Amino acid sequence: MKKAIIVAALLSLAFAAPILAAEGGPPPSAPGQTFEQRKANVLKMIDERIASLQEGKTCVQAAKSDEDLRACREKLMAEMREKQGQMGHQHGMMGGPQGGMGGSQGK
Repeated sequence: MKKAIIVAALLSLAFAAPILAAEGGPPPSAPGQTFEQRKANVLKMIDERIASLQEGKTCVQAAKSDEDLRACREKLMAEMREKQGQMGHQHGMMGGPQGGMGGSQGK
């Protein structure tokens, strides 16, 4: 009985470890890219995200009704989904996981 529990626990770890590592680990680097190039790409993505969030904030501040607020949210969410799709495509080209940052795609 104890042996079966130990075997089950080891099998669970064997399957869970690669999944957790893939979701939480650093993204794989593209072949031929230096650290500085990867760093520049990450900083560019962060700047784009800040700009998008700032636009969303301005939209929300200007909203006069629930409909305006809903439109702001939908626009921001659409931009985020588009970026996530682009990231998933990039990861697929680099041999990493498809679908962005590990989140579910079929919402």
